[in-house]
Amino acid sequence: MDSKPIFDEIFQRVSKGNIISPRGSKVIEVENFMYELPPYVKFQNYDVRKLKFNYIKQELLWYLRHNVHDTSIVNFASIWKDLIQPNGTINSNYGAHLFDTVKTNRSSSQFLNVVDILRKDADSRRASMVILTDNHLLCDIDVPCTYSLNFRIRNNKLNMTVHMRSQDAIFGMGNDAPAFSMIHEMVLNMLEADYPELTLGNYTHFADSFHVYERHFELLEKIVSGEAKFTEVEIPRIYNKHEVLFMLTDLHCCYELGKQYNAYANSRMGYKSISLYSNIDDTININNEYQFSKWLLTKDNE
Repeated sequence: MDSKPIFDEIFQRVSKGNIISPRGSKVIEVENFMYELPPYVKFQNYDVRKLKFNYIKQELLWYLRHNVHDTSIVNFASIWKDLIQPNGTINSNYGAHLFDTVKTNRSSSQFLNVVDILRKDADSRRASMVILTDNHLLCDIDVPCTYSLNFRIRNNKLNMTVHMRSQDAIFGMGNDAPAFSMIHEMVLNMLEADYPELTLGNYTHFADSFHVYERHFELLEKIVSGEAKFTEVEIPRIYNKHEVLFMLTDLHCCYELGKQYNAYANSRMGYKSISLYSNIDDTININNEYQFSKWLLTKDNE
């Protein structure tokens, strides 16, 4: 799909916003902003934006490790250094809220709870994952920007809605859209056996404050004027439910141990997971069909 007109229209709209100065930093802001991304559209790849795919991959892997004490992300983006809490944690590791059970003191992760809700009731309106809590709002630094993700099955499509209190249109959306799209696709694949005809629906995004920082005003003008060049990007899709389970349990082992994907896959073929996700009672088959996992572990030349 030609995604350029979709992102062009988003930036055209935000360019007409109002100037405000939260915490002394001037921004162009549009309140109550909504945009919709069709299936598999996720990368606003303008040359002036210089989308860093290696960082996007590292952030996705960081989420999949779902550990608020994991501060390794600072090695890939220095901004995270200023967001580490006094206790050494990072609140905005969304994976810790979505995929973990220890931090949330639950018997199941929010991710698995959403899958279970939709399995039991295809028309449910309760398939939600919540990130921002009242405790976060008591923090002086690193207040998560995202409220929640909600999933609905309608007309044989899995639709997702993301609600955020605040989103930077340039770097925020550029990194958030791929991450949320991955989670959207993960839920779809977990439901494949229950709903064989189900396909990926639209990703609808609401931001209370959608904005562009002053340091990016010139960049925004280049996008809006048409001066910026746009390159379409296609990446592999998640293959099936078994790849999702691999992503949640062992994908990070390939990364952390520095093992070659194929060697690791061959050594683990057909094993039973012993992680918190083993209650799904599925054998995780790591095979050469897992092209998304390979993409996630491959370093790009940037």
